[in-house]
Parts: sequence; C-alpha cells; structure tokens
Amino acid sequence: MFLIAVDIGNSLINIGFFVEQHLSVHKIEASPLKIREEYETILKKLLENLGEKNITGVIISSVAPGHTIVLKEALKSMTSVDPLIVSWRMKTGLSFAIPHPEKLGSDRIANAAAAYELFRRPVAAIDTGTASTISIVGEKATFVGGAILPGLRLMNESLARGTAQLSEVPLSPPVSALGTDTAGCIKAGLFYGTAGAIERILDEIEKKIGYRVKVVVTGGYGGMISKFLKRQNKIMPHLTLEGLKILYMRNRDA
Repeated sequence: MFLIAVDIGNSLINIGFFVEQHLSVHKIEASPLKIREEYETILKKLLENLGEKNITGVIISSVAPGHTIVLKEALKSMTSVDPLIVSWRMKTGLSFAIPHPEKLGSDRIANAAAAYELFRRPVAAIDTGTASTISIVGEKATFVGGAILPGLRLMNESLARGTAQLSEVPLSPPVSALGTDTAGCIKAGLFYGTAGAIERILDEIEKKIGYRVKVVVTGGYGGMISKFLKRQNKIMPHLTLEGLKILYMRNRDA
C-alpha cells in the first residue's frame, strides 16, 4: 500500500506518505496559498525522493477550504486518484453525540478516530497547534464534544500586538513557573497557563461525563506541552496522519 495523507492546518500542511507500515512526513507552510501547479511541483519532487510510483490512495483533512480545493485538484491531476475528503458522514468508527457534527473540524475527527482505535477506551485527543483543541471520545466510541483555546503562537502574537511594551518570545519551554524577566514571565504564562487550562478543562469534562479519559497529545507544540501536564499522557506526534490512514482503510471501498 502507498497512501498519501494530507492534513491541512492553519499554519502548516502536513503530508504523510505511508509505504506499507512506514510513514514519511513532510511539512509545507500553509501561507500563502499556492496555485495548483506549484503544489504539483512540490509533491512530484517529494514522490521522486521516495522512489514510489504506485499510489494506492489519497485522503485529505482540512480546516482551510481554499487550500482543500487546490490541493485536491493537484493530487488528482498528478496521481489520477480521486482524494477522499474527511467528513463525519464517512465510516469513522465513531458515533457523534453533538448537535452539529458537520461543523466539527476534520482534523479533530481524524484525531478522535485514531486515539480511540489505539486505546479502545474513553480518550481525550489534545492537539496543540495554531489552536489547542480537546476532542473527547466517550464510552461506546461516541464523540461527545471537547474544547478549543488559543494555541501558544496565537497567544504569543496577541500579547505583542495588544500591548505597548511586550514583544514576542521564542516558543521554548520556561525554566520555571516563576519568571524573573519579561520573556521568562511570558513563557511561564504561555506554557504553564496552557497546560493548566487543559487540565482544568479535562477535570470539568470528567465531572460532566462521570468517568476518566486517557490523554493523548499531538500537534506542533505537543512534545513541549506534554511535559507540563501533571496527568499521565501519551505523546503521538503524527496522530492526525495515523487517523487519516485509519479513515482511508475504512472508506477505500465506499
């Protein structure tokens, strides 16, 4: 099997090439949006480097509709395969106990499907990218909801834009929760604040649903944030792409 899985985010486009059980990941900046021919050139170069030609399938999750259209056209043109677009209506392995599942981000569907498939128990998929999202799959593989808060980069940029004397800081972990200069104080707020917010939200969710959840962390800042969580958690950098593979396998003959 040779599968191309594309996760289009607000900041990055993650492209996963699954050759049997091996995964090769490449990242492209999401902004600015390129024309179809530019994406074709990039993708062809990546495929040449892999040395693979027999493409089994293509699947796309996206939070940027404009990018979806262009990348779908580019991938179909160069592979002659009609890409699957992630939707709650496809075979996800989940049921949805929310009023408007059509508004749920396709990346969150992929995260939820992968996390539940891997652990087969109530799970919280935490994705720390441009936004930090919490997606909860409860008992009987039911997606019950979650939460969304600004990501580290957004908060960092917002502080700089909205204040007269604060500047953006490098997004590296703070030495301590007790900052001793302005940069240290901002980092402490960003990292400990995000981790604390996630844990408080999970506490309140568990009170609401009446049982504990397994915590899985992914996303661009997942490796850093997971270290600040007091809860035991499993870091899975490519959870979304693994979820896309699972969704493809369930829907390839649909």
